[in-house]
Parts: sequence; C-alpha cells; structure tokens
Amino acid sequence: MAVNFQGLLVVTFWVVSVNLLCSARAQEFGVSVPENVAVGETIFSLPGTRAGEKAELPCAKIEGDPYGRFNVTKNCTIVVANPLDWSVQSTYLLTIRSGVHNTRVKVELSDVEGYPPVYNETCETPVNPNGQTGDLLYSINFALEVGKYGFLCHKTCICKNGARCHGFNGACKCPPGWKGVSCDIPKQDVSITTTPSDPRDIYISANITLHCEVHHVDVGYLTVTVPNKSNKVSFGINKTVFHVPNIQPTNNGPYTCQVRDTRGNTLNTTFVLNVTNCAPDTKGARCDEVCGCLQGASCDRWAGCVCPPGWTGTRCQRKCPHGTYGKDCARKCTCQNWATCDPNDGRCECQAGWYGMDCSKPCKDGRFGWRCQQFCACKNSAVCSNVHGSCACVTPWTGPDCDQLQTSRDEPLLESLVPLGSLVLLVAIVMAILYKTGILACSTPDTAEEDKILFELRRMEQDLAQSLQPGWLGRWEKKIKHLTPGPLIGEGMFGLVRKGKLRTPEGELAVAAKTVRVEDSQSYRDFYREAAILVAVHQQRDGDCRESNIVRLVGLITKSAEKYILLEYAPKGDLLGFLRRSGNINEKDLFGNLLGYAVHIARALQELERLRIAHRDVAARNVLITADDVAKLADFGLARDVYAANQYIRANRPGVDELLPLKWMALESIETGEYTCQSDVWSFGVLLWEIATLGKDPCYDGRMQLSFLQMVGILRQGIRLERPPGCPEDLYRLMRSCWRDVPDTRPTPEGIEERLLQLRHALLPHDVIEMETVV
Repeated sequence: MAVNFQGLLVVTFWVVSVNLLCSARAQEFGVSVPENVAVGETIFSLPGTRAGEKAELPCAKIEGDPYGRFNVTKNCTIVVANPLDWSVQSTYLLTIRSGVHNTRVKVELSDVEGYPPVYNETCETPVNPNGQTGDLLYSINFALEVGKYGFLCHKTCICKNGARCHGFNGACKCPPGWKGVSCDIPKQDVSITTTPSDPRDIYISANITLHCEVHHVDVGYLTVTVPNKSNKVSFGINKTVFHVPNIQPTNNGPYTCQVRDTRGNTLNTTFVLNVTNCAPDTKGARCDEVCGCLQGASCDRWAGCVCPPGWTGTRCQRKCPHGTYGKDCARKCTCQNWATCDPNDGRCECQAGWYGMDCSKPCKDGRFGWRCQQFCACKNSAVCSNVHGSCACVTPWTGPDCDQLQTSRDEPLLESLVPLGSLVLLVAIVMAILYKTGILACSTPDTAEEDKILFELRRMEQDLAQSLQPGWLGRWEKKIKHLTPGPLIGEGMFGLVRKGKLRTPEGELAVAAKTVRVEDSQSYRDFYREAAILVAVHQQRDGDCRESNIVRLVGLITKSAEKYILLEYAPKGDLLGFLRRSGNINEKDLFGNLLGYAVHIARALQELERLRIAHRDVAARNVLITADDVAKLADFGLARDVYAANQYIRANRPGVDELLPLKWMALESIETGEYTCQSDVWSFGVLLWEIATLGKDPCYDGRMQLSFLQMVGILRQGIRLERPPGCPEDLYRLMRSCWRDVPDTRPTPEGIEERLLQLRHALLPHDVIEMETVV
C-alpha cells in the first residue's frame, strides 16, 4: 500500500502547530497598586516560569505601555520605571512574552488623596531644570540648588521637558504639550504665549506678539482669529505668530488659535487681551500726558501721581508740612511730650518715660525709661521718675534707692523699725486674707509666656506688638472657675464659641466664650492675635470701649487647658444672618438701618487704622449686632476656624491648613499675601455689596467657586461684582472705588463714613438720622 508522505507531513505540521498554540495561550493576571508607588519598586512577578526559559529566553514586554511606565526584568518581574498618575491613565493591560508563553497582566491604579502634589503659584520658589530660580513674592532670597526642592533642599525634582519644579513640594508645572506627574507623557495640545510675557510690560502703545503653537498633533491647518473676526490660516505647520503693534483699547478682546488635524479633530485655545494701563510715567485718556512722579510714586492713568505717605504735590515734590503726615499729608500728628512724628504713617517715637499711641501716658508705677522697659529700684514708697528712674524719698528714708534710714535723734535703730515691722506684718496679713478670698487671686501668665507670644506677634505684625503695654496679657486674665460655659452658638473645624456666664464682683455677666485647640500652631497664632488686637483697642481708650464699634473684650483665660477669649454677648447675632432673615424690605428700611450698620463698621476701620492694624476678614459674617442695634466688628483671627464655610478657600491643598476668604480679599492680598488697612477697604466694599443684596454670596463672572489664579485673572481684567438690582448708582460707585487696583487710590475709612452719611441724607432727607454707637 502506498504511503502518502505529503499528506502525512501536513497532518503532522497541524498537530505540532496546535500543540504550540495551546502551550503559548496567554495567561491573565491582575494587580492593583496605588498611584504614588515609588519608581523602582516591584509590583508583580510572573509565577510558574521554568528557570531554563528565563535564562534562555528572558521576559520581554510586548505591548500595553506606550509611554514606558513599567520595565520587565529578565527574571520576569514588573518594575515601575516612571511616575504613575491615576488621572492620566488608571489601567494598563500589559502583554509579557516569557519564553514561548504570552502573559497578560492588568495593572489597576488606585487614586491617592493629595497625590500628585499641586503646583500652587501663589506660594512658590520654583526651580528651573535649566538652572534658573524663580522669585518669591516676598523680599526673601532663596538659594535652591538646581534640581532640588524642599525646606532643606534635600529632595530631587523629577520634572522633565522644561517643566518648573515647585520649591516647596516638588510639584511639576507642565509646559504645553506635556502631562503626568513628571511632565513626561505627550499631550495633544495647542497653546498661546506672548512676548513680552510679563503683564506689566503690556500696556497701551506697547507691542505684543502672540505665539500659537501646536503640540503632538498631525496638523491639517492652523487658524488664528482676532477680535475683528478676521482669520489667518496656515497649512501643514505647527506654529505661527500674530503681531499687535501699538496696542490700543480697540485691540482688546479674544484671540483664538484653532487647529484641525489630518483626521478631522479640532483643538483650540483663547487668549484675552485686556489692556487698560498706560505706559510707565504716562497718564490720561489717550496716555499722552507725562506724570514725572518723584519719590518712587506710582503713576495712575486717571489719578496721576499717587504719592507715597509723607509727600504731596502734583509730582510728589514736597514733604508734608510740619505737624502733618500720611497720604496727601491730610492727617495731623497727635504726638505729645516731645515725641517725633513719622511723616509717612504718623507713628510717634516716644521719648524716655512715655508710651502710648500719642506718647501721652507716663510709664506705669515701677517702670521708667525708653518704652518703659526698665524697672525702678526705689524702695519704701519713694516716687520713681518715669523718665530717668531717680527716686524721690519720703521721710525718714534717704539714699539713691531710698533704702537708708535717716534719723533726726539718737533713738535706737530697733525702736525705729518696730513700728514699721508691725505695719509690714499687718499689710502681709491683709494681703493673705484678700488672696484667700480670691480678690487678689488672679493668676497671670508668667513673663516667659508673654515674651513668647510677643515674639510670635512681632513676626506677624510689628506695629501690633509695639502697641502692647508690658503685662498686657496678665491684666486681662480671668479664672476658669469663674466661667460657666453654656450652649454652642458657633462651631468650626478648630474651635467653637459658647454663650457663657462670667462671675464678676458686680454679678454674673453674659459673655461669648471663644476657644481653640491651641496645640495647632495656626490656631495658637490666631488666638493670641485676636486677643492682642482687642487689648490694644482697649488700651487706646483706657479701657472705656462704650463708644467703640469693635466688639468689647471682657477677659482672657490662658492658664487652663482650654483657653478662652471672653467677649460681650451680642443677642442679635451676626449681620449676615440678620440680612438673610430680613426677607423683602423696602428701600427706606434698607438705607435706614442697614446703611447705619455700614457706617458703624467704617468707624471700626478708623479705629484699626489709628492702631495700624489690618482686620484681614471684613465681611457681614464677622459683624455682630448688639441688643442696642449697634454693629460691631469682630473675629480678628479666628474666623477661618470658627466659621468653616464655603466662603473660605484653602491656600494650598498639600500640607497647608490656612483658609482664606478669597471673594472678599483685595487683589494684592491674593497675589502677594499682603494685608493693609487699604485691603480692609476692599473687603468693606464687598460688605456693602452683601448689604445691598441682603446677604447673597458674592459671584464673579457668573461663577460661585473660583481658584486663586482664576480670581486674579478676573480681577486683573477689571471685572468686579455687578451692581445689585435696586442699588443706587452712588452706592455702587462707592463700592467700585473700594475695589480699585491701586490700594492708595481707594477711599479712606473716614471718607467712606462721610459718603455714606451723605448718601443716607440724600435718600432720606426728611428723616432724622441717628448714628448711635454706644452700647
């Protein structure tokens, strides 16, 4: 019988092929890893591979990893090769060849809170891989080593492709066309950059060039559209430029760069040109007038030279006349007792023996010299000179310190001292009785604690620390056993406020007891900042705050585990709640009572300005209404803790707990973290807007929630809160004046009060307007 060798060969080949295919059928495995797994870490090892196959045919990655996130070793382990990012790609399907086998491994990433770190441009010391460092917004010099970050410059940046590395947390700011934790994954993108890039160099009559560039796209054609709707079309190129010479307001508007790729997909981006400023040292509607400002004064397009405090004149060419100071030299110096007056801010430099804002108060008993820092050595009821500390002895004592007995007759010394010893013993007994009964048992913070607090305050606000008298903390100390905490009236993440009762020699007093957990450093600073401001206000008025529009301080409790600031209790609550409960009220009521509250707060700002203290959070929620219908400014440091609402935005998500009232903040405060009395005026303008809207949340450009960068961009474009329905034009004009870009061009608190009173009088000419501020 003949054998069909050809058919046998075909059958044999088929059988062998089937066996090989079956043996090479892919195995499937799954592994889950967090997205912040370290580079170089092994996440999976293939099981069951024969040792001979490893040596002869090592493992290799075939597909499923286009951007090289993983490496496969010859021993068939999968290792992280580059940083992973769940938001870029959450799942990888890797195919691994091991010998004649194929293995599929599904790698699933899990999202990790706080990763990757966020690049916060409001607080950065960026390091450029090319060797240049960025500038911090404050006048502090950092010498970060190239490619390093962290407080000790001990961590290595991972940013690639020209990305900026954040100097604090190492976050990467990717340039256009790149994404991922280290900016090493290509991204189809289109971008517009400008030359010059600094907004300060873009002004009316300047030139600007817009660079439109396409990244990682197969370009079909590229189109640039300008505000007059004309187009510039280019084919087959990935970048183009558009020049705007001699910029004029008519050139303002959107410039759009649009690309269509070879598959018909479209990408676009838009740059909005909004130039409103003149060239440096020019002003006027046409920017054709020269300012010629001196003394480093800024030139405003409409106001001309904005002189620094202490100077006046159309070009800031004259110093303030003697006895005047401040902006436009409009204020009179109040310094007494030969003190010198600073022409810039009116600060009094007291002579030895005097203290206070106007140097009108002699040193307290027992102290003398400059800033009353020296202790008198006088004894035996002698009077100590507050200037040089010399002692004026009383009979029968003499000597430099009045500690030597001068006798006029030859009586034994013992006979002279016996009556005195009896008197001393009697005084000691009386003092012990008073201490036992609690009259003198006010435990005061020790000097070391007070010095520590003053050191912290000087770091934050030098003027505030200097305004405090020695022993300021102890004089307000109350005993914890005299406080009976009551129900909660406010609660937040780091503290709370209770209504309480305080036992005093005059009887029980209703108080608002505010407390924080001072083991948190930010809470500790805020607690003592608020306490220090309230003490400074009371010092200025010698403890009589009945005519103050700042909430009255009752006492402090700092010696117990829980520390309290004790304030007057305001039964009508805060202004924001009052506004929202008001419902629909007529215009007469609005500009009767509510603008009266605004006048009260303008007066509170005047008090703070005299003390050179910025409140930092002027808003309706931080204004209290007393039983006598008086508005008082409160919450000088704890508002971010006690009121944890959506009005506060985190300054920097990774590792910074400070909450900031973004929509109430002045432009310079958002950009640089600078707080001044002028930035409080900006916030006051937002408070007026809250009053006119009966407590609505501020809304910019139709958006309720905005990031720091979005808010800066909106404000820099001149966008402000819109005029509320029914709001008179004069009142809205006052709001807008509070929101001017240049702080020194905003109205003063005194000017605001005057304009509000004029507005009320114009609206209600037949009514008697009373503006009581006494409690």
